[in-house]
Amino acid sequence: MKKGEVWLTNLEPARSGELGKTKRPVIIFQNDASFGLIDTVTFIPLSPQTKQYNSIHVLIKPSEQNGLTKDSAAICSHIYTTSTTRVLKRIGILSEKDFTEVTNAVLLHLDLSLLKI
Repeated sequence: MKKGEVWLTNLEPARSGELGKTKRPVIIFQNDASFGLIDTVTFIPLSPQTKQYNSIHVLIKPSEQNGLTKDSAAICSHIYTTSTTRVLKRIGILSEKDFTEVTNAVLLHLDLSLLKI
């Protein structure tokens, strides 16, 4: 797994307020160096419900590169960290432009865009 890749995951059983689905596409959103050191993965789930598109739900159009088959919304308000055993299959990778938009939406959601480092 690498940051920016799109994978299918098993998010069942889901609890109230969580996104479920046995083959939900997600965007890997974790530092590549941590793979192999820990047995968890952090990702942003994708949803076919694109009507929720706004500043923290980024519209991702399907492409040969990302492996998606329909318009999807990256739900940047639902950042998950779970066992790598829930990650099933790689289907593609986001373009640099799409990954930058997702990153900016996560920063906005977490109110980190104004931090001075």
